[in-house]
Amino acid sequence: MRQYWPDPKPERITYDQWNSQFRMMPESQKKAFCYLEGTSKETQYLEEPRCFAEDQGDLRLKSLKYDNSLASIRLWSFLLSEEERLHKARLAGKKIIGTLKDLGTMPVLTYSSPDTIAFYPDGAWWIPCIMEMSEGLLKMADSLGLGEEVCPSRATLSAYISNNHFPRPDYLIAAVGCCCDDFSAIMQRLADMGTKTSWWELPFRGSPSAGEEVELLPTGFYAPKRTADFLEREFDRVRNELSEFLGHPVTDDMVSEGIEKANRFRQIIGEVRDLCYGSAPCPFPALETQICEMIAIHFCSDREEATNVLAHVLETVRKRVESGAGVLPKENCRAVWVNPVADLRVMNLFEDLGGAIAGTEYLFRHALVQIPTNVSPMRALALTALSDPMIGPAWQRAKIVIDEVKKYKAEGIVVSNIPGASHSATEGNIIRELASKEGIPVLQISVPPLTDATSSQLGTRFEAFFELIRSRRKQKWQPTPLA
Repeated sequence: MRQYWPDPKPERITYDQWNSQFRMMPESQKKAFCYLEGTSKETQYLEEPRCFAEDQGDLRLKSLKYDNSLASIRLWSFLLSEEERLHKARLAGKKIIGTLKDLGTMPVLTYSSPDTIAFYPDGAWWIPCIMEMSEGLLKMADSLGLGEEVCPSRATLSAYISNNHFPRPDYLIAAVGCCCDDFSAIMQRLADMGTKTSWWELPFRGSPSAGEEVELLPTGFYAPKRTADFLEREFDRVRNELSEFLGHPVTDDMVSEGIEKANRFRQIIGEVRDLCYGSAPCPFPALETQICEMIAIHFCSDREEATNVLAHVLETVRKRVESGAGVLPKENCRAVWVNPVADLRVMNLFEDLGGAIAGTEYLFRHALVQIPTNVSPMRALALTALSDPMIGPAWQRAKIVIDEVKKYKAEGIVVSNIPGASHSATEGNIIRELASKEGIPVLQISVPPLTDATSSQLGTRFEAFFELIRSRRKQKWQPTPLA
């Protein structure tokens, strides 16, 4: 087992404390972690947080709280160095493939070729928060006809046009079909800018008809066999188009190896989730666990180092759980969180006021499950893509949320609506309806890219929700066991 600089007693720390702790770290430890390892652009990436906030303009970092472990510093440095990593990957001779919308499956295919890097331009939706609107992406989107009625993913178009936040991809692979109208429009605008694009259809999963042949999906739901057949053909077509673009075939053996490596990462994140969400006191904060899950969708542009980073997190979390150590009081109210937040500071506020995350559904459950290995690789990717919680009946996603409550013995559900997002219009009500049948309390909130003006209102709602949970503890309420 690799030896790391010893961690202090677990706690959440401020930005200033984070910088001070980094400066005390031995130089040998700061130089121990590299991305693009084995290439001509291998780079040490552990940096003082101040560098990201002041040099890159990631101003929101100054107002957040952080886990104080070395694994956390490594996790944040890996995340925040992605733009630089993409530029260096291109200089190292790798093709940059922009994958759009499907959040988790197409990068597995793309990384199967050793000369590619996959990333999601969609991730630009966090830039207005991280840079506290200083970058002007949403204002630019307004001028391009994508106003506040469109979800924060409209920042993707602005970032693409400005060419300031990530390098322009060499090739785009875009999922359409069962996709929100907002992002469909954004993808069409991106494709019109001249980048070679492969379009593929992500069908509605639907419920099988009586007597129809079905396929069991990694999430436990069923899909019609005809839908899986169609999607397998779509993946094979995209594989052929990608092979033509790269100038060499992407073979079944290459994809099978890519699936094996993706499953290794997914195994690690699964263990991290079980330990973080199933333990009290909570061993790792909400912000850091959310980042761990988000990395699963495209490995933060370096699959091998992403796996190393998550293994380091797992080692840290495991030690804390074994010793009974945590970063939050044991009595904090445990809730399943639905949808990623546009403003990261909301997760800090939730914990400051007495909450703890005990399960999540961040839109991309299919990026966390094991990819089947008992079928052909194209079939395996098709079945995994069909597990996307956003392309099936809303009650199925609600069931995933309820199952999280039961698995981790959570005490409630927080549905964080994303302003302008089409799925946020009704999903909270459907989750609430199914949760009410189980006696599970639900809090619905709306989180814009910056919550400075509404944080007191959000705080009041969190406190009222926690009071409800504490009153139910006196009645010894427990969720029914997971079947």
